[in-house]
Amino acid sequence: MKFFIKLISFFLILFCSLNLQAVDFDAAKKNLEKKDYVAAYDNFNKCTANCLKTGNCSNEHFMCMLEIGRMLEQGLAEKDLTNEQRLNKAKFWYKYCADKGSEICKQKSSTLEIENLLIVKSVQEKLFDLGYPIKRDDIPGIETFAAIKEFQKKEDLSIKKPNNFEEWLELNDLLANAIANKNSDKNIEIGKSSKYGTGIWVGKKEKLYVLTAAHFANNCKKIRSNKYKDNLSLRIYEIDEKDDLALLESDEVTDNKFRPAILTSKIIEDEKIYIFGYPRQTILNKHERNEGVIKSLKSRKNDRRKIIIQPINELYPGSSGSPVINEYGLIVGTVYGKDSLKKRILDLLRYSASSKGLYLATSIHTIKSFLDEHNIDYLSSENIKKIDSEQILIDASKYTIPLKCD
Repeated sequence: MKFFIKLISFFLILFCSLNLQAVDFDAAKKNLEKKDYVAAYDNFNKCTANCLKTGNCSNEHFMCMLEIGRMLEQGLAEKDLTNEQRLNKAKFWYKYCADKGSEICKQKSSTLEIENLLIVKSVQEKLFDLGYPIKRDDIPGIETFAAIKEFQKKEDLSIKKPNNFEEWLELNDLLANAIANKNSDKNIEIGKSSKYGTGIWVGKKEKLYVLTAAHFANNCKKIRSNKYKDNLSLRIYEIDEKDDLALLESDEVTDNKFRPAILTSKIIEDEKIYIFGYPRQTILNKHERNEGVIKSLKSRKNDRRKIIIQPINELYPGSSGSPVINEYGLIVGTVYGKDSLKKRILDLLRYSASSKGLYLATSIHTIKSFLDEHNIDYLSSENIKKIDSEQILIDASKYTIPLKCD
């Protein structure tokens, strides 16, 4: 609170004491390029004076505010403050100009949201890799937003500024497809974002299938995986939208590199679990590990088709279909997704757990019923001997598969 009182005082002093002689953005930017950080910061502040005093703000004022914020983020100004104080002050500038109607400030604010940090970093790297004039590891600013607009123009896409998680995610996918075009000259549809999920090999050696989430597989024109040397093409064999399960098959399953998972015979509440999957492959480009506990053997309204799990870390989009594994290395369910906000609040009251940390998983009993219904043979076992966590995850890497829906 004291910090924000000081911040408000800073603005009051600025109104009264700044030399109101116009200092434009370009002049301040030249100071920054010459690494005269004291003059640059001073001039960017002077550039905003008329906006702060009268409330009549132009695009040039907004650009100056963005640069003030970025200098604070980079630690190039007000070095007597802590990193956290500088970041808070930068956020204050971004919010101020966003509230004044600046779309670019609103976009900048979204880059600092926790759920967007990884995606924004990936977007920045991909823009650099595509040859746009930005620094690969720079803090996103005016140059990044200009590069995004230029990319959208070049690819004949609608010009829109990403401001939330889903919009940044879509932009990342479009950039990933553009890089694929550049590297392989394949005719990938740039204007269509792709979807990602995780699958599990089930069955027996004579006949193997990939089990995944129906909401991932539904409406896919094509499903493929790049885990193996040659891309594996798959198609839907059976799908159950109500229980959110899908079975995929492929004509290319011909050798011993495909290993089926083993399903458990029972689930235990408060049992420790592991989750292994390939969320958002264009960002991480590798698997993700997680662990947690089974919070309940049924979801709300006594629905036993889904169980409630509480992983330690948030699950990224693309985790759908990932195996939920017990300490015996056996499958107890598959990741479904996060519940609605209303349901999560009710679950919080019921389970005394963080609403943000609760996810739904399809129960192994539902999975077995689905496989039995379609006459699929599968491996199953009792909980006999606990396995080392590293071995559990090594085994999981052999029976899981990253999936892409086009």
